[in-house]
Amino acid sequence: MVIRGAIAIAILNMTVALQGKLSEKTRQANMFNLVTTVGRVLANDMKKVGYRTSWDVNFNIASPDSVEFQCDTTTIASATPAICWIKYSVGSTSELSGTANPKDRKLYRTVRLASGGAGVRSLVAIGVVKLKFTYRMGVGDGSSTNDATRVIQSFSVNLVMASGELVNGLYPQAEWTYHFFPTINFSSPAYTWG
Repeated sequence: MVIRGAIAIAILNMTVALQGKLSEKTRQANMFNLVTTVGRVLANDMKKVGYRTSWDVNFNIASPDSVEFQCDTTTIASATPAICWIKYSVGSTSELSGTANPKDRKLYRTVRLASGGAGVRSLVAIGVVKLKFTYRMGVGDGSSTNDATRVIQSFSVNLVMASGELVNGLYPQAEWTYHFFPTINFSSPAYTWG
């Protein structure tokens, strides 16, 4: 009877441990799916930086934690060019105070017409713990009075998202990184850095 009890307890402990691992792996798989989907949204917009624009400046903001760029958002349904400024930024950690993860934030996308007007801000994702933009600079065309003018020739995005709840003492997370080469008219600087 004691041996049967020990075997039953061992099986119960193993079942509980396997259930915990299954929960962790399921949450991890969900995070990979989510970060891939958000990455596709980012890539869809960022591949268009400078596309079909006639403006001298393709980047309005080029900071490590946010970016605002100009592109043509013309769709198949509308042949009329729609040159817009698109901005990606993250909110503060206090916006998601209802989750257990103290580092998660919201990712926002703001679109405004280049011709003016207020932008429309929309929520892209919840659970961003890191959004970092890294810019590779090149030498400008020399048309500026500042010979040290540099332009953004390429940039990379590093996105890390994590679950808002603990699973086995950890916040399951997933990472997405992509390097973009914007369409830039090199006859004028894209984003001038002094």
